[in-house]
Amino acid sequence: MALIVKDTLIRKRDGALPAGSSGFFVSVPSVFLFGLADGDKVIGEIKIKEGEKQETEEITLILEKESGDSFLHIPSEDWDMDFMREGRADLKLKEAIQGGKEKRKQLYPKKDVTTSPAIGCRIS
Repeated sequence: MALIVKDTLIRKRDGALPAGSSGFFVSVPSVFLFGLADGDKVIGEIKIKEGEKQETEEITLILEKESGDSFLHIPSEDWDMDFMREGRADLKLKEAIQGGKEKRKQLYPKKDVTTSPAIGCRIS
């Protein structure tokens, strides 16, 4: 099962970034990524929406935990140069790699959990 994040804003951040970050990220309330730590990798799919253009691809995001929101950084190697401006994305986050040990953990093993700025939270 997965954490599904709908219609989240892709933003650009300058300054200190995790290693490998493109500088672009999406934010997710930290409560949805409990049990994970800074630097963990989150594996899933991203559907980028910018105007009429939409593209879905597999992605491994870099987690930066904060108290209210967590930031999922898009790695520079996965960032499509066609989407250099800010846009919106749907994410389907399936599993995490914790602590660089290549130990994979399903984010939500029993049911899909959906969140968005519009709906808050819904469990399938």
